[in-house]
Amino acid sequence: MSRRPWWAIGLTVAGVLWMLYAGCVFLTGYWATVTVTGGAGDGFCDVVWNDPDGLRHSGESDCYDEPEGSRFEVRVSGWPDADEPTLVETYVGMGLVLGLPPVALGGGRLVQLAWRRRFPPAPHLQTPLAPEGSGGALADQRTVAALARVRRRAWLLAAAGLVGTAALVGTFTVEVEADQHLRDVGVTTVGTVVQVEPDSKWSTGAAAVRFTADGDTGIRRVTLGGYADDYVEGDVVDVVYDPVDPGRFIIDDALYGPEWTGWVVAPSLPLALVAPFGVLRVARVRQMRRLLTTRSWARMPTEVEDLHYRWQFTVDGGSVWRSGRYLGWLPDWPSSGYSTVWVSDGTTAVFAPDPGGVLVLARRRR
Repeated sequence: MSRRPWWAIGLTVAGVLWMLYAGCVFLTGYWATVTVTGGAGDGFCDVVWNDPDGLRHSGESDCYDEPEGSRFEVRVSGWPDADEPTLVETYVGMGLVLGLPPVALGGGRLVQLAWRRRFPPAPHLQTPLAPEGSGGALADQRTVAALARVRRRAWLLAAAGLVGTAALVGTFTVEVEADQHLRDVGVTTVGTVVQVEPDSKWSTGAAAVRFTADGDTGIRRVTLGGYADDYVEGDVVDVVYDPVDPGRFIIDDALYGPEWTGWVVAPSLPLALVAPFGVLRVARVRQMRRLLTTRSWARMPTEVEDLHYRWQFTVDGGSVWRSGRYLGWLPDWPSSGYSTVWVSDGTTAVFAPDPGGVLVLARRRR
């Protein structure tokens, strides 16, 4: 590999080690049925259980706030963190949620680099190295302006993605805090679902619930998001409501949040999804700049083909180059003429219809 992918190796190793740790704790433990002796709250219960040798233990287990006397099955952890009763789904979440993303990111990068090794540099496809201090293709101010346009679009895309991600994290934090506050000060009663609005593209998901608060029986609406799909008309539910404002309530284990959070999540989610594409575009711009700085423009007869959201270039001699996928748009390319300018190191190239035209980063294909 031409570059040392230390960050990819580090992420992969860290993710694998974490999943091995979670797997070791799970596999060296044992199954047990625990009995709830008290509630610590916030998803934890005080429990007692017997180990395979018949010895009695007590401790704290994650749970769904089951009432005292309830029994449920857990996996008691083994080496190196022994005798901790834990739900199976917690092991899965602990191992996959924290371990899989770095493995996917680092491993994906390593696979990508290994794939590129199949395309070794081709000296005959390299454009001339720029004399030291000459500035290469960036000596042409038209190219500088073209690169600035590409960089600006890449950073706008990355910034939009980061704003969406930050908004999602912020609204989730607000909802968690609001839910906790409501459950701390709220009164619990029983209600009946009288109407459900399923979660869809045009609805955030909600339910109308009939319950009695301070002697006043009424039907009140609550926003549930995806939780709404778990209910049908006639369901009996636990209701936690604010005694000062009974219209502020939540049912069962659904997450309560202010009404405005739904309006923030709707636009933030698609923005957050473009964040990886924005970061990738920024990385591509850096590669463009490296090539444009170190090599000089060369003119080459080239056949350009639109592959739907990416370009393919076939240069004189038959070598094929393909750009990365563009998100939602494809930069315009002149429909006439086959002569283009390019800079190439034999593996990666920047193509342009002219020194000041659109810049497209492409990699050589077999």
